[in-house]
Amino acid sequence: MLTTRYHTEYADRPGTVTVIRGIIFQSDGQSTIGRIVIRPLEALDRWVARVLPSPSEPTLAMHAGIHVVIDGEREFVAEQLVGTLYLNFRNGLNWTPLQKFRARDRGGWDVTVPATAFRAIDAAAEAEAVRCLNSIEGHPFLGEDCTAFIERAFGDRRMFADSPLLGPFGIAVRIGDPALPLLRPDAQLDARARELLQFDEIKNLPDALADARSPNARNWLVQRWLPAAAVGAAVGVVAERYSSSSRRSTPVSSTARRFFR
Repeated sequence: MLTTRYHTEYADRPGTVTVIRGIIFQSDGQSTIGRIVIRPLEALDRWVARVLPSPSEPTLAMHAGIHVVIDGEREFVAEQLVGTLYLNFRNGLNWTPLQKFRARDRGGWDVTVPATAFRAIDAAAEAEAVRCLNSIEGHPFLGEDCTAFIERAFGDRRMFADSPLLGPFGIAVRIGDPALPLLRPDAQLDARARELLQFDEIKNLPDALADARSPNARNWLVQRWLPAAAVGAAVGVVAERYSSSSRRSTPVSSTARRFFR
């Protein structure tokens, strides 16, 4: 989830994590970065997985975090954010009050699903995650997206699908898509959660095979190819301008002009 401000008051754990309510999914109804960057990047894998909603249906999740209870009474979301230099390159972990998290829905939605609804998570794994969250350190977003943070907190258990596009070719890569959670086919979800997560479409996604600490393939490509593409475009512009300037400044005989027409 993109944020343009770093809140120092959300950087530190606000107390002791006593309970995990579940994994909370979010779709920001007014997110520019979601509309322009996140959803287009994820569209092909989602199309292969048959989870592209129609225009009349709710948009898919673009972010996820861990819905927790602090000190037995206050609800927060432990989440990995992107947007500022600090979040991107030093520490993206935020402990956001639940009401502040929900304020970011902005016409979209959020829903919490029990952690034990995921295939890899049982009661013991959830208890282990509570202990982990009470000592966990944050990582830069460029090295850990929101779903990778969730999986690390749950002992590196894979909880989100590998690329449905590349899987049939025997290529297992993480894509970090919150809209492709690996839920149990018999998970007991309420009607709203089933609709928002398109449960009937995702319940039979193949188990993930890539290592939990492997890089997000999309982030990897963007980080490596985007700078190269930008440099290439800049070089192209400079070369074109130089070429145009050279043509204007180099004398050419009238005979040559007629010859090259």
